[in-house]
Amino acid sequence: MIPSFPNAFAPFIRNLLDDVHRLIGPIHLVGEAPLCGIQGKPLPNTLEILVARPLTECRKRLLRGDHAEAVMGHKHNSLLLPIKDWTHPKVLDIGSFKSRPNHPATLEEDLLHRDVTVNAMAYTWPNGPLVDPFRGRQDLLAGQIRLVNGQETLHQNPLRALTFFRFAMQLNRPMNLDDQDLAIRTSLETVVAEHMRAELDRILTLPLADEETQNQLRILFASPLVDQILPHLAALKRMETSSGGDDPWKQILDTTLAITFPADGEEISLMDLRWAILLGGFGLAKSTSQDLMETSLAQISRRLDDLEFSKRRSRRILALLRNLNGTPNPTDRQLKRYLQDHIPVEGVYRLMQAIIAANPAIPEPARVDEELKFQQIRARCRELRQAEHRIRPTDLAMTGGEILDMVRIEPGPWLRDLQAKLVDLVSREPHRNQKAELRSHVLKWIERQREI
Repeated sequence: MIPSFPNAFAPFIRNLLDDVHRLIGPIHLVGEAPLCGIQGKPLPNTLEILVARPLTECRKRLLRGDHAEAVMGHKHNSLLLPIKDWTHPKVLDIGSFKSRPNHPATLEEDLLHRDVTVNAMAYTWPNGPLVDPFRGRQDLLAGQIRLVNGQETLHQNPLRALTFFRFAMQLNRPMNLDDQDLAIRTSLETVVAEHMRAELDRILTLPLADEETQNQLRILFASPLVDQILPHLAALKRMETSSGGDDPWKQILDTTLAITFPADGEEISLMDLRWAILLGGFGLAKSTSQDLMETSLAQISRRLDDLEFSKRRSRRILALLRNLNGTPNPTDRQLKRYLQDHIPVEGVYRLMQAIIAANPAIPEPARVDEELKFQQIRARCRELRQAEHRIRPTDLAMTGGEILDMVRIEPGPWLRDLQAKLVDLVSREPHRNQKAELRSHVLKWIERQREI
């Protein structure tokens, strides 16, 4: 048993699990929940649960038990129970045991179908035990990521080769070298392109901030495994061989790792910034020919389609790359045009800065200057956005006269200051421009004045 494991759950979630256990039990928590319990980390958004009963019967029992929100999931073998008005977790994902042909459907049989040992544990609610047939807890505590069943695990689902790397980087644990060798030699020919892209998405969302995880990413990208997803990297590796070690693909990877996290309000994600560089941003940044750039962008667009990126993500990544040769010192007019055209402008300059940061030939003072310049551009973008969305006092859902009726004191500078505070609030959060919402803020202001 994991000591005090149920105490990792908020009382509301414990009560819900107790109720689900009563209605459809026994229930077994799998996936990230046992990992979080062992490591003492916050619970994930989705709690995965395994049950022995058929899911259709589970749903009927949940509906009779006043859980009308229980619905069958879009994917096979999934029953979802959304948790409303809650942060972590948000959903219970209930599944039934998987098994091989001619094998009984048991918990241990299901765990055999999982990818790595640390992800092949189950906690039987509410008092245990921890079911751990492949020594996942021992591997986690000892610091090792292993496949559940070696080559057979990869044979069942080749995508697990990428998942193996992802768990190592996510948990910051070294990989078993024999399994690492099996993973990098795995063929992804039978894997759906969208699934490959989604797994690489998860990897590119990780911080990758320490030496161990960065080295693991380099091992992954040096392998033929990633060449199957990004064939242009394989071509760059051949260029390295023929040019005596120029290592252009390593420069791309260094640039990818140099990209900093977007701040709140920036209209781009870390993984899409990294995808932009991996798909050709480094080369486009050095391009001087418009025709060559358009040809490259057309090729990148086709690769985005092949990997089944959404149209929205594809547009953003292509917008980043198309503007990567922009001026390093934009005017406010140019920044306004970028914003009006919905170009993720801070992302463009994050990429420019990452290219400089990853270039060892650029001296440190120049890098510091570029970082300061980038911070100034970010601040200017923030001011331009605020100015664009800022409303006037006359646009408020509450007039100055209505405020005077509430406050019941003589007009003065206080009214201008209070209206300015309401304007700031509504400019940041337009949905708050409602009379009831503004009355609430005025009442709070009155209370504060009384305290003073």
